Amino acid sequence: MRYVSVPELELNEQTVLPESYGKNYSPQVEVSVDDSVILQAEQTQTVHYNNQLLVMQPDTASWAFLTDQEAQLLKDLEKPRAHSWLKQQWPSQNHLSSEYFVGELFRRGLLKLNGQSSVDHTIFQDSPNVEEGHLVELLISEKCNLACRYCLAGANPKMQHMSPETARRAIDLAYGMSETDSITFEFSGGEPFLRFDLMRQLVDYIHSHPLKGNRKAYVCVQSNATLLNQERVDWLKQNEIQIGLSFDGNPTSHNVSRPQVNGKESFSSILHGLDLLQTAEIEFGVLVVLNRSNINSAQELIDFLLDNGIYSVKLNPVAFLGTAREAWEEVGLEQSDVISYFQDFGQLLFQQKHTLVEANLHDMLGHIMSKRRKSRCLRGYCGAGESFQAITPNGDIYPCGRATQCSGLTIGNVDSGIQSLSEPGRTNQIITDIKVRRPETLDGCAQCAFRQQCQSGCSVQAYETYGTVQHRTPECDFYKSMYPYLMDWISSDPAVVEYLDSQCYFGDKPGIATLVNHEFLPELALC
Repeated sequence: MRYVSVPELELNEQTVLPESYGKNYSPQVEVSVDDSVILQAEQTQTVHYNNQLLVMQPDTASWAFLTDQEAQLLKDLEKPRAHSWLKQQWPSQNHLSSEYFVGELFRRGLLKLNGQSSVDHTIFQDSPNVEEGHLVELLISEKCNLACRYCLAGANPKMQHMSPETARRAIDLAYGMSETDSITFEFSGGEPFLRFDLMRQLVDYIHSHPLKGNRKAYVCVQSNATLLNQERVDWLKQNEIQIGLSFDGNPTSHNVSRPQVNGKESFSSILHGLDLLQTAEIEFGVLVVLNRSNINSAQELIDFLLDNGIYSVKLNPVAFLGTAREAWEEVGLEQSDVISYFQDFGQLLFQQKHTLVEANLHDMLGHIMSKRRKSRCLRGYCGAGESFQAITPNGDIYPCGRATQCSGLTIGNVDSGIQSLSEPGRTNQIITDIKVRRPETLDGCAQCAFRQQCQSGCSVQAYETYGTVQHRTPECDFYKSMYPYLMDWISSDPAVVEYLDSQCYFGDKPGIATLVNHEFLPELALC
């Protein structure tokens, strides 16, 4: 039996999940097994991967790689049996006891003892199991100085800016929500720095708002970096505003997918903005949209990022939304291309021991190791329209930023007489469907061993492709390939665990993960 354990994380969740969410989770509990204890296998699925047996409990996302003999023994326990039966089957020459084997299977969520499970089967049903703040995305302009071939917002120079009145009304409605103690306001677009004047006004309005009270308020900006100058960088630092940048790698690939609206290159302007941020010692992350212009070499992107002092990146495959719909033949990717790229990217980071964290790999590894879902976009209970809204320049309210190019997903308008941003989501049928969207109820997901890892993916992309949020993501193949790959990768080599642990892929600090490999029944024949 082999798997990766993070004892510190497991102990924390063993305390927090029962206390805060009423859900049982006991990965570190002491187990005492006598002859009379009744053993019964959980309802597991066996996935044949890379000539190995990956055993999954799909409802709880519990997993371990077992040998053929261990898996057969677990299958024999689908029928309830006393531990005395198992002891009779146990090879006399095995130095590891049947009691130890039973304890490990129980703690891993693969075996019940006297009808009790170590993981609540409804652990992912009604909550992401985290306390999260509210996120309000303000598209303060749909204009842009770039002409990205895949723009999610469908931005172009002919589109509109958000008026100060609409922006302030959105902030009023955000503070009209009583259900949150923390609100993050994100300025995006288009390119938000086309409205630097408005951003400055709104930051003051956010922090001095009479309804703010004791609530925490944060501000962040997502920008293409081309309009940054010293004044704007100083403003970011003075106001403690976080910034994320969007660009697509080296000059050749970037200028193909993200030219200026006049057709000229934009890369040199981005490097100038990057230099200003680094000189000011402002931390930032980078979003790279994988498309046909930059999918050929993971090594080229890694080299470019590190050469430019970038140590945090998120690789988002191009989505069939916005302007990408019309340019799909030129920008779109096959799922096999995306899978290969991510696997190559991770392997290169490990082999070359780079200090560079990729956000999607971080989230997926988190879903493998944890019973909490911190990524809004990879969980069934995503909060779209409830704890997350996006406001377009005309005041329309959408469940999230990705939804703004789907007219059927509009849930209201800031000038429709509502009292809070979350109010429209309480009666909107689309939001109701998102709230109850669960992988075990969807075709193609209900029988999938990895359904609680990917949580059926993005509901907006499902809506765009299939006309309903009650459908699995069109990126299904990616998740069904990546999750078993990552489980095998991290549990096959302690050096991989050591490297990923050093980069904090398993938690907020290094040195907390370990590879567990118990040869209970390696190649021994059962008695």
